[in-house]
Amino acid sequence: MQDKAFLDRKLFLRDGIQRIVGKNFGEGVLHLTGSSMSGFGTLKSDADMALVFDPNLNTISKKKSRNVITRLASCLRRQAFCANVEMIFAKVPIIKFFDNISRCDVDININNIVGIKNSFLLRSISLVDDRIPPLVIAVKAWAKSHDINSAFNGSLSSYLIVTMIIYFLQTGVSPPMLPPLKQYVDSLQSVNVNTQLQHFVPKTFVKFDVRNKEELGDIFVRFFQFWVKKFRQNKMFSVYTAQEKIRTYNTPFLDTSAYVLVLEEPFQKDNIARAVRPQQLGEVKDKFQQACDQFKDIASFEELFGSLT
Repeated sequence: MQDKAFLDRKLFLRDGIQRIVGKNFGEGVLHLTGSSMSGFGTLKSDADMALVFDPNLNTISKKKSRNVITRLASCLRRQAFCANVEMIFAKVPIIKFFDNISRCDVDININNIVGIKNSFLLRSISLVDDRIPPLVIAVKAWAKSHDINSAFNGSLSSYLIVTMIIYFLQTGVSPPMLPPLKQYVDSLQSVNVNTQLQHFVPKTFVKFDVRNKEELGDIFVRFFQFWVKKFRQNKMFSVYTAQEKIRTYNTPFLDTSAYVLVLEEPFQKDNIARAVRPQQLGEVKDKFQQACDQFKDIASFEELFGSLT
């Protein structure tokens, strides 16, 4: 898992880039996001950042975004700590570079408000139960080792994996380890990320009256068993309500023919699994079934995790 020293190096980097932003733009707040802040980071995690100019808009115009990316990339190329600076003008334009001080890869996007709020939401989730961070890290390590952790290649993104774990902990264990996210997500919707969001971090979910007492190793194995069954169902899974729903044909998002797997994103209500392709989902199903067979007789989480590394 990511240790405090590594996180501190990333925060030091964030502060340095913030000074560059202030000097050259006169406005904008830089946030460290992603796994670095969610509580699910490792010593190999990138430093994902979001530069926010207008906290009331989730996106800004393509013209302004492109202008900011170009100007900021030019500034960073003049810094000794930045190596291999490049601009990627995809659906979400980003600057990528390698930081010579923290020794990690860095991605900077412009005004991705939902990404920032998601990082804080996941941080709160990581604080609910001390079994959740190692569970997430173990499943992600397993998926990466089996080549099914790549949205670019049509399999499972890291965020999709985390969402699948959240839904499992809401509905697949008894008593549940997580509640529906509706109340917390709704409380974050109107929050100004530049001035108010930091006050929400300690305010984690209310503790359950009856705590789930299953061993971490058992929970890990049951995650695969749970999704092997769910993959057979033609339904939409929502962590917002902690419910599964029959898919309808009312919108492209819910069109059965449009997506092979549907998990609802809690803030924007779109499909987190939209990049998953049919062939890759078949591979994912096979790998999950193999995991069920492989792990069913392993006694402890330590033994399980050792088999992943």
